[in-house]
Formats: sequence, C-alpha cells, structure tokens
Amino acid sequence: MPEIKVTPLGAGQDVGRSCILVSIGGKNIMLDCGMHMGYNDDRRFPDFSYVTQNGRLTDFLDCVIISHFHLDHCGALPYMSEMVGYDGPIYMTHPTKAICPILLEDFRKITVDKKGETNFFTSQMIKDCMKKVVPLNLHQTVQVDDELEIKAYYAGHVLGAAMVQIKVGSESVVYTGDYNMTPDRHLGAAWIDKCRPDILISESTYATTIRDSKRCRERDFLKKVHESIERGGKGENEPKGPHLLFHRAHGESQSLLQALHNVDKPEDSENLCAEKHV
Repeated sequence: MPEIKVTPLGAGQDVGRSCILVSIGGKNIMLDCGMHMGYNDDRRFPDFSYVTQNGRLTDFLDCVIISHFHLDHCGALPYMSEMVGYDGPIYMTHPTKAICPILLEDFRKITVDKKGETNFFTSQMIKDCMKKVVPLNLHQTVQVDDELEIKAYYAGHVLGAAMVQIKVGSESVVYTGDYNMTPDRHLGAAWIDKCRPDILISESTYATTIRDSKRCRERDFLKKVHESIERGGKGENEPKGPHLLFHRAHGESQSLLQALHNVDKPEDSENLCAEKHV
C-alpha cells in the first residue's frame, strides 16, 4: 500500500494556525492555513519550511483547501499565497469566500494600522489572494487534476464550514476542520456520506470537554439577560444605560441573536418571560 504522509505545519499540539500538509498518491494538499492569535511575530504563521526551504510553494502544492472562515483556519492565507508565494487553486465554500476577506481585512487593520506591526499582508494582498479561490458546493465532486478529486460536506460549526474528502486513486483522507454534531437555532449537525477513509484527521479541541447542553446554556444566558434588563440594562453596581454584549466568535453570536429575537415565542417561555425590551 502506498504511503500517506501527514505533516502538521501548525496546530499539531496547540490551538491556532491550523495547517496540515497531506501527501497522498504523489499529491500534496494543504488543509487550512490559519494564524495563531497568541503570537505577534513569525510564530503566528504555519511553518512553511516543511514544504520547501527555497522557492515558491506553487511548485510543491497541488491545491489548498480552507474548511471555514475563522482566523485560526484561514488567517495566514494571504501571507502564504502573496508573501511566501503560491499561485495554485484555493478551494473553499461560497459563504467562506464571502466572509473570509472581511475578517482578514479587519484583522489586518488591527494588526498593522492600530498596532503598527510589520511583516504582515496588505489589503491588496488579500484581494489578490481571493482571486485564486475556487468556490466549492457541498456534495460536489471536484476534479483538481486527472488523479486528485475532492468533495465537501456540511460541517455545521459556522456558516459555510465544510469537511472534505480527498481521493487519489483508491486512497482517501477525510479532514473535518471544526465541526458540530449538535444542531442549534442557526445551523444543523454535520453530515457526511458513509465512507472508509484510510486516514481521518479530526478536530479535537473540545474532545475531552463535557459541557452542558446548548438548551441549558441558552437558558442560563437568557436568564442573565432578563436580570440585567430588570436592573436597567447594567450590572449590579453599574449606572443605568445601554448594555453591550461582547462575544468572541463570529458564528455562534448569530445563535445568541436568534435566541434573543425569539424570547417572546411560546417555545422559549420557560427560558425568558415575554418581554418587548430585548
């Protein structure tokens, strides 16, 4: 049996800069190209020297696949394509293609315009990078070349997130990226065809974490919102005024907004009394 090689260029033993190089049937595929948010130097980027120490990455990669738009999975994409050098196809779903450049530009503004950091991509680099993107439809089999084919599946997690199956001849690999098996107000549960890949590469950030059900967490959240509103929109020792709710993750915030929007509907009556001031 031919060898399948998996090389983590980032996120092998930590959370951030997800980037995995898979060599299968003589093809090299880069899965995600994220940024580590805990560093302010070159360590924030994946270690592309494992691909090549000289020259552009184009000569060594057959394609790049981005699972979703969170920066720990796509944040280093313009750096990789425009500064290190890659001119090949970059595959992602249509929603990811739409949202990805917005988050990249937002982070560039914070990093360069506000913090004054250097060795970072520009706005034009983001635009040039996105020109290389080939949109994927879910359940669409894409023939990258005569031997390599990829197929995207619904991953839940955030809008546009996808798991991907990679095939070269009789060999196959499934890469999940971030996925969610519990449907919520915003998104459904991940789904994939019955298959038997030679290797499964799975997200495992919360693999050993036992959390309360979404319903319980949502109920507790809405209860706190209601208590805050009864106090005039502020904390216990704060003056009255508008209340700001901060959430760190684009995607899950949509679920919270939908929960707030639906508080006066019958199915939520046990979570929060029917109020019109939300």
